[in-house]
Amino acid sequence: MKTYICIFSLFISLIITGCGDNDRTPITDAALPDTLDLVIMSTTDVHGWVMPWDYYSDSPDERYGLVKAATIIDSVRNEHDFTLLLDGGDWLQGSPLVEYYATVDTTLPHPFLQAVDYIQYDAVVLGNHEFDFSVDLLNQRIRETETPIIGANMYHHGTDEPAYTPYIIRSFGDLQIGIVGLNTPGTAVWNRPRVENRLDFVDGVEAAKRFVPKVKDEGADVVIVLAHTGLEGGSTYGIADIGEENYGRELGETVEGIDHLVLGHHHRIIESTTITGPDGRDVGIVMAGGRAAYVGVSTLTISFDEGTAKWKVIDQKSEVLPVAHAEPHRGLVELVEDAHERVRDHVNQPIATTPDLWSAERSRIEDTPVIDLIQHVQKKETGAQLSAAAAFDTQVEFGPGDISLRHIAQLYPFENTLYKMEVTGKQVREYLEYTSQYYLQAEDGQPAEVNPDWPGYNYDMLAGVEYTLDLRNPVGERVVELTRDGVPVADDDVFTMAINSYRAVGGGGFDMLADAKVLQEIDRSVRGMIVDFLREKGEIRPEDVYEENWRLVPEM
Repeated sequence: MKTYICIFSLFISLIITGCGDNDRTPITDAALPDTLDLVIMSTTDVHGWVMPWDYYSDSPDERYGLVKAATIIDSVRNEHDFTLLLDGGDWLQGSPLVEYYATVDTTLPHPFLQAVDYIQYDAVVLGNHEFDFSVDLLNQRIRETETPIIGANMYHHGTDEPAYTPYIIRSFGDLQIGIVGLNTPGTAVWNRPRVENRLDFVDGVEAAKRFVPKVKDEGADVVIVLAHTGLEGGSTYGIADIGEENYGRELGETVEGIDHLVLGHHHRIIESTTITGPDGRDVGIVMAGGRAAYVGVSTLTISFDEGTAKWKVIDQKSEVLPVAHAEPHRGLVELVEDAHERVRDHVNQPIATTPDLWSAERSRIEDTPVIDLIQHVQKKETGAQLSAAAAFDTQVEFGPGDISLRHIAQLYPFENTLYKMEVTGKQVREYLEYTSQYYLQAEDGQPAEVNPDWPGYNYDMLAGVEYTLDLRNPVGERVVELTRDGVPVADDDVFTMAINSYRAVGGGGFDMLADAKVLQEIDRSVRGMIVDFLREKGEIRPEDVYEENWRLVPEM
């Protein structure tokens, strides 16, 4: 009969504490109750936003930050005896803070990993952006942390051997919790130059079918899948041998034995949501946004069934708590403050000057100098006739005055490298038709509206050709003018085009480029190229790069 389990006599691999203690304090209760609440706290897609600071504007931003999340985490731990803390991936890239420690100085401790060790996370899963720099850098950083970094669906190339720790098991007395980590297979698409012939990214559902039974066999009573994937939404690529990008729903509905899903990747809020597993049981779901702006709190009520002598989840719920009104955790601030100030000094370095205002506010609705700066640099670096670029952030603004590294970090926040490809006139037209899906079809006399299902980073503009998109027409009939130097572009015309690595290897589903010939790969970041160009110029004006070559109808 299971009434009392003497914890003193059992090996306890999970111990509970608040942030900042050097040693975790064991559970002091004499026994586990027959029914208990396991509280799973989670963050995801932190992207290095440890401090509540906007490095692009060099000003505080109280909406997010791991130092604020830490205060909430402490509070929840103080209220509950049985807790776990997990992170859903994408932590090595995404802010000037962590990019400094990936590109400028890789010898200093990594502030995000310092933070997760300090806060005492139980596990952090690998996200796609962890591979943005190199496998070697990632592996170096993983070796620096005491926190388990997990991922079950990344194998050493050509084998079925996981390249990273696939799962962990945490124990409260004889109650064992299995945590399986999964990444999105899309990493193999977006980071192909860095992972090809080194790592194979396996379909997440298939990997779960392998490892969920394994952790059950090893004694896990409850299984949590910590997956860097969206709940649903298919894939942003159409490559046959690459698994689904967003497989969360399929995971919960088809893999037996999962009790709870902690998801990421989409930067969305999911709470108070369950789906039905293949055995008819509820599978709870949580997703805690991004930038540590929220802490997910999932409560699983777990009971010991004397008839089967097993623990089981009898109820679960989840909520997502904003950190905006939380005070920064003083101890964690002190730990990372020097790293933060070092990066502030770095990104505030002036690299050029301009007498003019440059703004991306209208860059998705009209040709602007700030996007033509990207286009100009890409054409200059490759010698290509055409160039494709997107407005990643329409809040970019700099000048008149100094242009600093932080301005270019905001203009080009990703670690994309540059390709030169050979494309036909037909492919150019198809490219423009496809990217025009950023806008919904407009009615006569009405402005077009943005398609909420089409991210802005997948709306590309082209330089080197002149074109008009008529948004009153359906997709496939929107390119009503397409010329180069005033001459209509024919389907069999051949051009060279500069394009970033994300797009060149299939990111965003631009399938018309699948067979395009790669003429050159430049293994340098586009952002670095822009910085080098501006430093060389010293002073820049819009007319140095601006060539108005496209427009929308109706005008917006």
